[in-house]
Formats: sequence, structure tokens, C-alpha cells
Amino acid sequence: MKTVSFLLVALAAATLAPLAQAHHSAAVFYFVDKEITVEGVVKSYTLGNPHARIYMTVKGPNGEDQNWMAEGGSRTVLLRNGWTGDEVKAGDHIKIIGNPSRDGSFVVHWQKLVLSDGKELWGEDTPTDAELEQLRHRTD
Repeated sequence: MKTVSFLLVALAAATLAPLAQAHHSAAVFYFVDKEITVEGVVKSYTLGNPHARIYMTVKGPNGEDQNWMAEGGSRTVLLRNGWTGDEVKAGDHIKIIGNPSRDGSFVVHWQKLVLSDGKELWGEDTPTDAELEQLRHRTD
């Protein structure tokens, strides 16, 4: 009986471990208490799972091209809140405001996306208070 119980527990642990690892806090990969702004030209954009991603070219401090990736919120939540997947396209000039990566790589956890016309879109699962208020009064 102990062997059967042990096998069931081991099987449950093996089955659930990847699921627990798949959902992670942004604080594991990003300095959530720091904010940076990255501005550049979109190379590609996907409103995919597990996160929306924008790949972009940014001019570094010495004028060199840097390849950046901005990681946003989950596809499901963003779709529920009005995203369509057509927000940006290759060639668009954008600004990303978000949290820098802990490992120093050219990756940012985006909180806000600023389009070339000045329109601001939040990119995380949880909007700011002002954005929540806008969502409450949305008429579409």
C-alpha cells in the first residue's frame, strides 16, 4: 500500500510540476521596482501565448543597432480588453515603458506601449487605475 501511495504522489508531482513552472511571476525575470523606456522600430509583433511579444531595433548609446524584445501580458487577457493583434506592425516606430531584465539582456517587461501617434496602450495583464477607469466607461 505504501508503494502504491508513493507512486501516486510521484505521478501527481511529475504531472503538475511543469504546470507550476509555466506560470511565473514577472519579478523572477525583471526588476519590477525599476522602469526603463525603450524606443525603436518594430521588426515583428505577436499577440501569442504565453505572452505578447514585440521584437524591435533600438539605437544604442553609441548609435549601434540593438535587438530588443518586449514581453507583455497574456494573449487571453489582452484580447478580453480590446487588443486585436493589429496594434503594431513591422516598420512602426514605438516606445515601450516597462521593467528591465534582471540579467542585463535587451529584454523589457512592457507595461505601456506608446504608438507613433502618441496613443498609449497598456501591455500587461493588470491595467493602471486610470486605464481601469477607461475600461469601465468603454461604450463598444
